[in-house]
Amino acid sequence: MIRPRNAALVVLVTGLLATPLSPASAHRHGGPGIWPFAAAAIIAGTAAAVAAPAYYAPPPAPYYYAPPAYYAPPPAYYAPPAYYYPGYYYGR
Repeated sequence: MIRPRNAALVVLVTGLLATPLSPASAHRHGGPGIWPFAAAAIIAGTAAAVAAPAYYAPPPAPYYYAPPAYYAPPPAYYAPPAYYYPGYYYGR
């Protein structure tokens, strides 16, 4: 099992080994042979930027929204009737 201190040391050493030893240079790569591909990339990128919003944009909202659905209020609560005690029976 690798201890956290050893794991941190491994990450630090790996990061130091991955850094370049020479400074970055910004000189030109490519020449006239790559220009047609660059032009095609510019044209395709522009066409995609123009066409994509038509597919991803939500449709415009209508000028008039329908009114919300009508929901009737719940019926009123009525307490149950009071208990009626048995009274006089006509049969006896």
